[in-house]
Amino acid sequence: MKKVIITMILLLVFSPLVFGAKLYWSDFESDTIGDPPQGWELGFDGSTEGTVIEDPINPGNKVFSHSDLTDDQSRHDVGGSIWVVGEENWTDYMVEYDAYFPTDFYIGTLFRFQDDDAFYLFDRRQGGPTFDFWKQEAGAWTNIAAGAAFDAQPENWYRFRIVIEGDTFEAYAKEQVDDTPFEDMQPIQIGTDATFANGKFGLYGLIYIDNIVIGETEADMTLAVDSTGKLNSTWGAIKAD
Repeated sequence: MKKVIITMILLLVFSPLVFGAKLYWSDFESDTIGDPPQGWELGFDGSTEGTVIEDPINPGNKVFSHSDLTDDQSRHDVGGSIWVVGEENWTDYMVEYDAYFPTDFYIGTLFRFQDDDAFYLFDRRQGGPTFDFWKQEAGAWTNIAAGAAFDAQPENWYRFRIVIEGDTFEAYAKEQVDDTPFEDMQPIQIGTDATFANGKFGLYGLIYIDNIVIGETEADMTLAVDSTGKLNSTWGAIKAD
């Protein structure tokens, strides 16, 4: 019996992800470079490969690259894969993540993902840069909210928060090194739509992410990111739940 308990404790301590009130988190440090990260799956099995890579800015740091092809070839519209994480029954949740845009292109994250023809998209527009909310339904795109100005330039790291509650979606953004709490900031974009009530979180196009946290409430988003861009104080916060 003691061996069973010890094994369970070790699995909790060394696992890179946790599902629960804090629905998911990962800094990808426990994943293998060249492989997809643990906990993620293909929402759409297309022509691109998603793998853990070395951070292009901070060597030795691991991040998740959503695609191995060029910007245009990475788009789901032309056959690019979609990687997702979570459960189909997720309804209201908050997501924080660091994002790196390798090129000036249409790149983003998905939420309430049900299948490759049913999801919401929060994306960076090419040439702006601005950020929009979109709905993909049965092969058709509908713009929910357009033109939010945030100067996220390619080849830099930024931190985002998306709050999904009922039919309202809020997006927050800042530089990765900015330690201002999101709760003290105004959203850069707000969208409203009631088509999809539940679904997973995912990625769209050629985007890199790191230090992702998904939770149901503000209290679940207490996993701090340290000065090196890695999650710290994580297990104390999770065990306290």
